[in-house]
Amino acid sequence: MTDKRYQIFISSTFTDLQDERRAVQDAVISMGDFPVQMESFPATDETQMDFIKPLIEQSDYYVLIIGGRYGTIDDGGLSFTHQEFRYAVEKEVPVLVMIHGKPENIASGKSESTEVGRKKLTAFIEEAQHKRIRKDWESIGDLKLAVREALDHAKRAKPRVGWVRGDSIAAFDALEELNEVRKENEKFKEALGNLAVDIPLPRIPAASDMTVLNLLPLTLNNRYGERRKGTPAKVQGTWISFFPLLFTNLEIQTNDWNGDYYWHIKHEESCVAIGSAIASELTWIDTVGLFKISRGTLDRLIAYYTEAGLMIASSLGETPFTEAAQRVARRHHIAGEVSSFTIIEGEVSIETISAGDDYQKIPF
Repeated sequence: MTDKRYQIFISSTFTDLQDERRAVQDAVISMGDFPVQMESFPATDETQMDFIKPLIEQSDYYVLIIGGRYGTIDDGGLSFTHQEFRYAVEKEVPVLVMIHGKPENIASGKSESTEVGRKKLTAFIEEAQHKRIRKDWESIGDLKLAVREALDHAKRAKPRVGWVRGDSIAAFDALEELNEVRKENEKFKEALGNLAVDIPLPRIPAASDMTVLNLLPLTLNNRYGERRKGTPAKVQGTWISFFPLLFTNLEIQTNDWNGDYYWHIKHEESCVAIGSAIASELTWIDTVGLFKISRGTLDRLIAYYTEAGLMIASSLGETPFTEAAQRVARRHHIAGEVSSFTIIEGEVSIETISAGDDYQKIPF
């Protein structure tokens, strides 16, 4: 989430590897990281190791370059490079080991001239490469490539703290804070879930179970001044017998937003269309616009068909009906089944009232 830069400590003997150190410095800088090396150290009255130790601790990775020399030995019997290496290991700074692959080809002026020096160099190499991946190099080009590959791998395998721009800190901290809030919310939800009372759900009726709904009357005026009015009735049928009529007559409107479609139900129009369709199944008279079901009845039917898997609760999409619902509707249309509705109270009829005349009742 942040553009990190890493501090890389470059360690080696100095006089024999000046060109190599500059090459590694360039490689580190080209990767966007910060090289730390003795060439940059200011004059100080501190001992070399006292000054170097904090720099190693603050570094993210430690690059050790070994050529043909062991280096100057201090009073403790170790070279400064050897001491730096051991301190990096002690502080658990990842160590990347670059060892010359053909020491016999190194110029005599850049190699140990004494047997003691050669033995210490051999022992140092063995210690440095023990249980570590080493990369061999012979030329400066080889060394730069080896360092780049080793750092790339180390950043993936052993990620470190690194550095980020000051103006990135606020955004990074905010994201971290939001992430912590998210974790706390998840814990809170989990705790609430564990404390929730186990409330049994009512059984959903079978599709073949009976249900009852009321047809409510409406009045229409025609252009001749006549009024046509439906009559109230109570109708019984199975849950599934009402579904094809709801499927066909449910009035919905779709809208798109940012490439997604959303639907919503036009409740008033749906109540009239469904009520009139049910009435038309019970009489040969034109019932369009003369009957309706209540909003509560519509909501009860939608709730049942949603629980039964025929409708969806979300408003996302172009239709509220599932694939299963469309298949059920197609099967009923193909079968052309006769409605199994029964009038259990009242009647489905139309009252026609002429202007100034008594009405004429057309019964079922």
